[in-house]
Amino acid sequence: MRMTTSHWLMGAVTGAAAVLAASAALAEDTIKIGALLIDSGPLAGLKESQTKAINLAIEQINAAGGAAGKKLEPVFITYAGTPDTAVDGATRAVQRDGALFLTGMDTSAVSPALSAKLASLNALMVEVFAQADPLTGKGCNPNYFRANVNDSMLMNAVGDFLKDKPIKSWDIIAVDYSSGRDAAQKFQALVKSQGATVGKVLFAPSGTADFGAKISELGANPSEGLYVTIFGSDAINLAKQQAQFGLFAKYKMVIGNSFVIPQVLPAMGDAALDVYQTLGFVPGEPGAQADAFVKAYKERYNGEQPAYTSADQYAAIQLMAAAINKANSTDVAAVRAAMSGLTADTVLGPAEVRTADHQTARPIVMNQIVKGPDGKAAYEIKRVFTGSEVMAPVDPACKM
Repeated sequence: MRMTTSHWLMGAVTGAAAVLAASAALAEDTIKIGALLIDSGPLAGLKESQTKAINLAIEQINAAGGAAGKKLEPVFITYAGTPDTAVDGATRAVQRDGALFLTGMDTSAVSPALSAKLASLNALMVEVFAQADPLTGKGCNPNYFRANVNDSMLMNAVGDFLKDKPIKSWDIIAVDYSSGRDAAQKFQALVKSQGATVGKVLFAPSGTADFGAKISELGANPSEGLYVTIFGSDAINLAKQQAQFGLFAKYKMVIGNSFVIPQVLPAMGDAALDVYQTLGFVPGEPGAQADAFVKAYKERYNGEQPAYTSADQYAAIQLMAAAINKANSTDVAAVRAAMSGLTADTVLGPAEVRTADHQTARPIVMNQIVKGPDGKAAYEIKRVFTGSEVMAPVDPACKM
């Protein structure tokens, strides 16, 4: 029989409908997770480790049955690290790709804009990067959850560690945006409460290539201790440049806040020796899940050790899956209710998402940079703080 144009069109429409129906059925069997990844600026070098952690977590959760009988599926969105590009990327992930959750590389300068957008997107976010307190304080949001530590938790760990140390004066150098200024302010309040004084407080723009002037200023009549909140490639620049002038050696103690992280330590090398660094996770941290995570990560990625941000990211996806299983649903309201107050064992250790502000209580590790058995710079665990030891009270300004 000769096919007419109308027959051909009907067949094409029928075929297209079948494809759409099949795609819809497949979509109903998957849960999309939108992962925002910064691809430019000083944090771009961390994108690969976040991608690896997301892929590993989803592969392992899916192999164990998924969440509420559905498979998890990542939707990777790269953006320039600014609030407007973050919101644009999140909107695409949710409205175009059907993401239920958002996560990934969201700094304290970006996350407030994302948090404000969640209700209109009808999506949930599990933070793993931004540390600024207001995100789970006065800027808290029913759809926003944080798996990583906040500045107050880090300060509580540092304060407990410093209370018996004989450092009576401090200098500070921090990145000149919200997270750096917030951390500097909190550290000043902390050491002053312990009877110490604060000398120089310097801020460097993100993307600083030459720290020479800052190093000279700090090196002239330095205090006893130095607190450093510089990130990514900027941190590498500072570490290497200060080593040329022996800046850190002029201090009795140097403490980093997201300064000497695993992604930059190899490039810093001996320039980071003796620095103390709080991290949410390091390989060698006690715990069966932690051991299994490090082993699986190394096997999957040719012997590479996971960074603390990788562990935070993996744990965030564990919390998502646990909440979906608890709700036995992908309805946003049901999953949000299940996530609030959720307790779960994770690669970080025991974790509890506090109902009042959606901040997760989880361990923090104080480390010192030493020469490892292979002669390379490595982390030596000095103390592991439990979530209950470092959690700050709920900010009364948080109104869900």
